[in-house]
Amino acid sequence: MFSVTFSNRCENLLDTLLARLETERSESGGEGRGSSPFARAQIIVPGSALRRHIELAAAARDGICAGIDFDTLAQWLWQQIARFVDVPKASPYAPPTLIWRIFAGLGGAWVEKHERLARYLRGADARKRFELAGRLARLFDHYLCYRPAWLEHWVRGETALTATEKNIRADEAWQAELWRRLHGGDKTFQLPFMDFLRRAKRMDDTALMAAGLPASVSLFGLPTLPPLYLEVLRALARAMDVHLYILNPCQEYWFDIVDTRSLSWLARQQRDLFLETGNKLLAAWGKQKQAHIESLFEGEHPMLENATFAPHPAHHLLAHLQNALLELREPGAERIHLQNKDRSIELHLCHSRIRELEVLHDRLLGLFKGSKPPKPDDIVVLTPDLAACAPLIEAVFGAAPRERHIPWRITGLGTREENPAARALNDLLTLASGRAPASRVFDLLQQPLVAARFGLDETGLEQVRVWMDGAGMRWGLNEEQARTIGSGGGHTMETGLARLFLSWTAGEAARRARFAGQTGVTSPPRGSAGLALGAFWRYIHILTRLRTELLQTHNAEEWRALLLDALATLTGDVPAFAEANRAVREAINALADDIADGIATGQSGKHKKENETAIALPLDVIHPALTARLDQNPHGGVPGGAVTFGALPSLRSLPYRVVCIIGLDYNAFPGREQTDEFDLMRIRPQKGDRQRRDDERNLFLDAVLAARDILHLSCIGRSIQDNSALPPSILIDELLDTLATACAENPAQPASLAAARARLTVAHPLQAFSPAYFVADKDKRL
Repeated sequence: MFSVTFSNRCENLLDTLLARLETERSESGGEGRGSSPFARAQIIVPGSALRRHIELAAAARDGICAGIDFDTLAQWLWQQIARFVDVPKASPYAPPTLIWRIFAGLGGAWVEKHERLARYLRGADARKRFELAGRLARLFDHYLCYRPAWLEHWVRGETALTATEKNIRADEAWQAELWRRLHGGDKTFQLPFMDFLRRAKRMDDTALMAAGLPASVSLFGLPTLPPLYLEVLRALARAMDVHLYILNPCQEYWFDIVDTRSLSWLARQQRDLFLETGNKLLAAWGKQKQAHIESLFEGEHPMLENATFAPHPAHHLLAHLQNALLELREPGAERIHLQNKDRSIELHLCHSRIRELEVLHDRLLGLFKGSKPPKPDDIVVLTPDLAACAPLIEAVFGAAPRERHIPWRITGLGTREENPAARALNDLLTLASGRAPASRVFDLLQQPLVAARFGLDETGLEQVRVWMDGAGMRWGLNEEQARTIGSGGGHTMETGLARLFLSWTAGEAARRARFAGQTGVTSPPRGSAGLALGAFWRYIHILTRLRTELLQTHNAEEWRALLLDALATLTGDVPAFAEANRAVREAINALADDIADGIATGQSGKHKKENETAIALPLDVIHPALTARLDQNPHGGVPGGAVTFGALPSLRSLPYRVVCIIGLDYNAFPGREQTDEFDLMRIRPQKGDRQRRDDERNLFLDAVLAARDILHLSCIGRSIQDNSALPPSILIDELLDTLATACAENPAQPASLAAARARLTVAHPLQAFSPAYFVADKDKRL
C-alpha cells in the first residue's frame, strides 16, 4: 500500500505518524509479517534535525523513544534492493567513492580523442583534475536519480540525446565513454535500481513479500523525491506499506497556478490554457514543492490520500499570510487592518552583519520581557551563510554581560569548526603547503589541543609569542623553505630558535658578540623558561618533519599512515580530546578506503596500465578531499534547549514560535546558480529537476510557514560608507510588496503603499549608541 498524508503543519504530520506507530505496536500481537513486538519501525528523514525532533516528540508522548530505525532514503533503498539484486554493501555510486573512480578514469590516453575534454585537461595538474572529478561525481549522481535511462543507453554504446549542436554532441560523447570505462566497457551492465524495477515487474506480490521486506516504512518531511526513487518505492509498496508525510502549504488544488508575470508571458505564447493565478507568493516560492507533490499523482498508481490541514488560529499578520497560502488566495483579497502592536512580521535594515546580530539580541531581550515570553528553545535563527556568521554570533551573544545573557548554541557547522582535532589537522596541512608565516605557526600552537600536547599553559604561550617577535621570526620553518618560497633568509623559525638557544646559554654575552654568525635576542629565556623553549623547539621540529613528508606524493595506504601519524604527533592522546581524535581518525580511514576502492575500480580491466600514475597523490589533492570528508558532519544541525543558530537547510520545516532569518541581502539569497557548461540536464531540462534558485525559494517558504508567532527578517540594507539604501533579497521585496498591498489604506496610491511598507520595516542607525534609540519622538520600535 502506498499512502500520502498532507498537512501545512509539521506538528499535525508528526501526531499522525506517532499515532500510526502506536497503533502498529498495539496490533503486534496478531499474526503476519512484521507482527513481532520486537519489530523496529523504519523512518526515513532528510536530515538529523527532523530525526531529533521525532525522537523528542516520541519520548514526550511515550516516555521513551525506542524501537525506531532512522535512515536516509538512498541508503535505505539500497538495503532493500539488495534483497533482489546482487549489489555491494555500500553503493559504488556514492559521490565520495565515485569521485576517485572518475579521477582514475580521467587519466587515460582516451581523453585525447575528445577535444573539449582534452583541451581542459591538457597541462592540468592533479588538483585541477580532482576538481573536475568532483564536479562529474555530483553530475553523475544527478544522472543516476533523474536520467538513469541516459546512463543505460551509454553503457550499450548508444546516444541518449538527439542533439544537433556540436558542443552538446561532444559533451555527451566524452561523458558516455567515461561512464563506460567506469564499468570496464561491459555492455551488459545494468544499474542496480533499474535492474530491480525490471525484476519486480516480472514478480508477483507473493514473491516480493517472500524477500523479507519490512512491514512498513515512513518517509517524513522529504522536500523532494527523485523520479527513480519514487518508482522504486511504488514497486516496494506492492509488498509493504509505504507512508509518505508531506508538508503542503495549501489545502486547495494549486498545481496549475503560476505567478502573474509568468502567466502574462505564457499568454503571449498562447500557452496559458488551464493555468491561473491564486497566491502569487505560493506560485513564486513553491515551484519545487509543487513539482514534488504533483509527481506523486502522475500515472495510474493506487494511492491512499489523507490530509490534516489546520488554519493558524491567531489574528496577527503572520497568521493572515499563512492562512492565505493555505486557502489559495491573495492576502490582500480582504484588507488587513494592522494593529499597532502587531510585530509578527518585520524587516530590520542594518549596516553590517554584526549590527544585524546586535539588533536581534535586543529584539530577543524585548520578547523575553513581553506578556507571553517565548522560551529560548522556542526561537531559531537561520542564515544562508552560517560559517561566515559563526564568529560574529560568538562576538555578540557570547560577549553579552551576565544580566543580558541569552542561552544560545550554533548547530550544523562543519567538523573543522566544531572539532578541535580536525581544526588542528586542517591548519597543519595549510601550513605545510603555504609560506608558514609566524602568525599561522603560533595560531596552531595556541590551539588548546596542540598546546596541551606540548605542555604549554597560557604563561608559556605568551613567552613563546614574545620570543618569536624578539627573535625576528617572520616566514618559513627553515632556510630551505625560505629559499623555496623566495623569501629572504634569516627570519625563519629555525634561525629564530638558534638565536633563542644562544641567548639562553650565553646570556648577555650573546648580545655583545656573534657566535657562528648569530647574535642573541633582547629578552632572552632565563632559568626554567627553558622548558617552554624546549617545547617550542619540539613543536617546530615536528612541523618541519611533517612538512617534508606531506609535500611528497603517496598512495592511499601511505596517506592513511602519514595523516594518522600527523594527527597523533600533533595532538597526542589528551584524554579530554579523545572523542575529537577518534572522529578525525574515522574520517582519515574513510578517505583512504574511498581512494583505494575508487582508484582500484577506476583502473580495472584493460585500462589499468593507463592510470598507474593516479595512485600517487599530492597534498593539494588530499587536503581538499579530507576537508570535504571532515565537513560531511554526521550530526548535522539539530535543535537544542537554547536559541538555536543554524543554516537554512539544516533546520528546515521545524516549527518554532519565533523564526529569525538574518543575512537576506541582495544576491546573497537566493544565491547565483552556477551550473557546469557540460551539464546535459541543464541543456535538456525536465519537469521535477532540482534547481538551486527554486530550492532556496522553497526554503524561504518553509521558514515562513514554520513561524508560529513572529517572523523576524534582517539584511544589510544601508551602506556602511555613505548610508545609502541597499536592496534586500528579491524574496523580501516580493513579501513586502504583497503585505503592503494587503495593509495599505488605499493600495492604488503609491504613497499609501510606501507607508504600509515602512510600517513593516525598521531602519536601524549605524551604532548601537545612536541617539535615535533614546529619543522619545523617534520610531518606538527602536
